[in-house]
Amino acid sequence: MSNLLISLFNNPELANKLSMYDWSKVVSHGRDQNMLGRIWWRLQSNSVEKHVPDRVVPHFTSCNLFVEQQEININRELEDISNTLVSRGIDTTVLKGAAYIAVSSNCKHGRIFNDIDILVDHSKIRDAEIALMTQGWFHKKETDYDKRYFREWMHEIQPLIHKDRLTTIDLHHNILPLTNKKHFNADKLKTIKLKQVPLLTFDLVDRFIHSATHLFTEGEFPHAIRDITDLIILYQELDGEEETESAHKLILERSKALGLDDYVHLALLFVLKNLDKELEHKQVESLVSKNAITFYVTVPAFKFVFTADSIAQGNFINNVGLFWLYMRSHLIKMPLHVLIPHICRKFIHNMKEKFKEEPVNGANK
Repeated sequence: MSNLLISLFNNPELANKLSMYDWSKVVSHGRDQNMLGRIWWRLQSNSVEKHVPDRVVPHFTSCNLFVEQQEININRELEDISNTLVSRGIDTTVLKGAAYIAVSSNCKHGRIFNDIDILVDHSKIRDAEIALMTQGWFHKKETDYDKRYFREWMHEIQPLIHKDRLTTIDLHHNILPLTNKKHFNADKLKTIKLKQVPLLTFDLVDRFIHSATHLFTEGEFPHAIRDITDLIILYQELDGEEETESAHKLILERSKALGLDDYVHLALLFVLKNLDKELEHKQVESLVSKNAITFYVTVPAFKFVFTADSIAQGNFINNVGLFWLYMRSHLIKMPLHVLIPHICRKFIHNMKEKFKEEPVNGANK
């Protein structure tokens, strides 16, 4: 089984061989995965967009217009965030999608995302929250338990949504939940200054490691293809730097130093496979194979996520693998003595909400 989006991303020349049925799959799955703009960028940068049927082109171009406007909006939001936080002495690091725009990474091309992720020191989280609230960002209604869940256990507080623009900020104080046994102080991550605004972002190696850690600790994958292609592009950018002798060696050494090698090994396994770097892939595969559960359960489950045109197509074994990834993500976030009460509490809360929404028999008669 081979994912059509990944195949087209890796080999844009395939555009000449796709049927109309294939293009319909590219459009529908590309829209679901927020990949239409990125595929269009790959087609254009390889001068093969002429092979796209006329009926399909508008889907790509309209997405491209959205991405162009998104970049304008994000740059404006970053300036606003800078004025709000940095002016108050709060050093702020931009993460993921907004960071790709800020540093003009190739990851920005065609990438659609919903939230602006920023990171501040844990001691400054309340100051940053208050500062943003004074400028129109507010939380949705939250229960006392939700407040405790985010502030005591997680690596971020609940999202802040602007009252007028409806933009969303995810305010982080770390890249891993406080309950994750691999948790460490985020000041260990290397940052660089942005040119256009007085904000920070991770250097290229740590940018890869952060994105890899985020993807390979998740349990649900609404944009898995977009996220794995982020990593492919970041790896290529690191590999293309003149002073870089070996991108995968740099990443392996750095991830080991941070204690994130388990997650990063998985990322490299799939990135190197997509880039046809057989020697490096075999080296990473030997590292992954040291853990039997990872090699025989986790890897096949992720392989299905990244190769199926839709995870809804999965058979029984695939579905078991997806369930394992879901449970694994929760076990990574929380130890069992915290996880089990949390799941029970959320289940009871959800059932109460469900009964509130359902009308009593005869109430509408």
